[in-house]
Amino acid sequence: MESNTPIKPVAQAFRWLAKSRGMLLIISPFLAIVVVLVWLAIASIDILAAGRAYVEGESLWSKNQKEAVFHLLRFARTGAEDDFRQYQAAMKVPLGFRRARLELEKPEPNYDVVVGGFLAGGTHPDDIPGVIRLYQRFHDVGYMKKVLRIWRIGDQFIAELDEAAGALYRKTRADSADRDAILRKIFQINEELKPWQNQFSNTLGEATRWIQATLLIVILTVAGTLVPLGILLTQRMVSRVERAERELEELRLRQEYAAKLAYHAAHDPLTGLVNRLEFENRLKLALHTAATQERQHAVMYLDLDQFKIVNDTAGHAAGDQLLRQVSALLRQQVREGDTIARLGGDEFGVLLDNCPLQDAIRIADDLRRCIADFRFVSEGGSFSVGVSIGVVQVSDGMLNLTDVLSAADAACYTAKDKGRNRVQLYRPHDSEVSLRRGEMEWVPRVRKALQEGRFVLYAQRIHAIADSGEPSQHHELLVRMLDEHGGVVPPMAFIPAAERYSMMPLIDEWVIKDAFPRISALGPGCGTFAINVSGMSIADERFLDFVRQQFRRYAMPPRSVCFELTETAAVANFDKAARFFGEMKALGCLFSLDDFGAGMSSFGYLRHLPVDFIKIDGSFVKDLGDDPIDLATVRAINDVGHVMGKQTIAEFVDSEAGLAALREIGVDFAQGHWISPPQPFDAQPAQARPRVRLGRIAARATRVEPAVVAAAAPVADTTH
Repeated sequence: MESNTPIKPVAQAFRWLAKSRGMLLIISPFLAIVVVLVWLAIASIDILAAGRAYVEGESLWSKNQKEAVFHLLRFARTGAEDDFRQYQAAMKVPLGFRRARLELEKPEPNYDVVVGGFLAGGTHPDDIPGVIRLYQRFHDVGYMKKVLRIWRIGDQFIAELDEAAGALYRKTRADSADRDAILRKIFQINEELKPWQNQFSNTLGEATRWIQATLLIVILTVAGTLVPLGILLTQRMVSRVERAERELEELRLRQEYAAKLAYHAAHDPLTGLVNRLEFENRLKLALHTAATQERQHAVMYLDLDQFKIVNDTAGHAAGDQLLRQVSALLRQQVREGDTIARLGGDEFGVLLDNCPLQDAIRIADDLRRCIADFRFVSEGGSFSVGVSIGVVQVSDGMLNLTDVLSAADAACYTAKDKGRNRVQLYRPHDSEVSLRRGEMEWVPRVRKALQEGRFVLYAQRIHAIADSGEPSQHHELLVRMLDEHGGVVPPMAFIPAAERYSMMPLIDEWVIKDAFPRISALGPGCGTFAINVSGMSIADERFLDFVRQQFRRYAMPPRSVCFELTETAAVANFDKAARFFGEMKALGCLFSLDDFGAGMSSFGYLRHLPVDFIKIDGSFVKDLGDDPIDLATVRAINDVGHVMGKQTIAEFVDSEAGLAALREIGVDFAQGHWISPPQPFDAQPAQARPRVRLGRIAARATRVEPAVVAAAAPVADTTH
């Protein structure tokens, strides 16, 4: 059966051609043209190959004639039989060509003699038939006639040379006078032969070029005659069927285009699965049947684990191949009538139609185990991936479309938070899933606030603990979001969601765009402003270019900007952080490492990062006056920091006792709401205010305006 498969379409095509008289009439003139042109091409190739053989023969003739003279003269000098035999071997080539020519000139040549002569002359056996045909067809035509005349003259010299060679051989031991006469004869023959050799070579080249040009003219003439004739013969027939074929083709294309549009509108081009739009349409129908027919359905949200490793290690082409293979696996595990969709990236959705919750959990676990057991192989490397799955039950009036997708997404990411490669069922009162949904709800709010310009900057003063008498000119800039009514939203309400859903680079860029013109406007004596950047921004190559562009745009001392990065983010993105620190350090910026001491390898990484300030983690500072372990930890961080040439900043200072302990330890700076609460950045003066002695700062803190304290209090414990 399979062996006949390729033959069947060919047989059908021939039967169709046989039945189509119009098609045969159309193609027959062109078939005749092709046959004529192919015949001309074959004849031309044969003639040109023969011409090439003549050229090669002339080269062999001349070369061996010269070698023959050389060995003959050597024989005259040495009298060695070996030299004469070498002369005879060389003369076989011109004598062979002479014998072939003489035989061809006979009225009825013996072709065995002709072939033998050409073989003796060194002509390749495959070229001999063409050489004979060329002689027979063109020996009386133009250049070929001239070539053959020169060939005959050359053969006369060859005969005289061979006769002289025989005489020389017979008189090897004769009187020197006789030998000298023979040698003079040989020299004379050789000299008289040279111009004829050159003329033969030049004439043969002209003959070859003439043949080539003549053949080209013939082919072009024939093609130029036959092609218009074929066009003329087929023009009427083509015009008759052209309109009908065009109409049929247009109809077919419209149908194909409509089918493609319908397919692509509902399917993912990479995997062939249903796309997000079609999935939502089918989910809407399922919600309707759940409400009107009391049917139960289930929705699953799947997110592949470790997919980024495959993309980063083997490339995006391998990642695409992995998605195709995973899609094929998922198709095999669900029931007929269920819907699988690619929702975007490495995320999939499954709609289980009319499926009880228990069966849905079982199918979800089957999908999880199937993906976990799968091994993806690419370019010799083997990768294992997992999948985190969120499951939502859809029943009468339970959820709308947005709620279903949001709940499934939240359940899926809760599964990721619990360790990945697991199934998480959504329950309305599940605290973990509710927290995830709460974070997800902040994403559109943050995006809308960015679009509407509802972010503002606050500044918190960082005071020098040492009593130097100089004003404090060091501040940290803190970002705040305003709600739709102008109220200040605490950062810890939206920052975790922004970090989890990769929105921090957008916020960091907004902070820099807003802060740089303000700092530039304050003038050269504005002091230093610490700007927090997230680990996601550091890891983004475009962020570094963005910061460089802002520095070029605004004229301000680079030392007026101190970039602040948490120790955890620096360690997690160490290479990118080191590069960012190095690039900005070269411009003259300062750096601060926030939350220092919270990590396990703080000092090990510190020596490799060019930071200027170490901000001691507030968890060690807030109970410093009462906890000896915190006191010893802060003392160790301060001592090591000073040894490394770094200045230290203690954050979350909230008491006089803690401040006194920091002064005793020798910490350089203190920061906290108790000392100086954050204020709107717009309220910062062009020059810093005179510093109040920190020994009396508690009294000053109690005199802060209530409105300022109220605005700053909800956000005093954040570094953003």
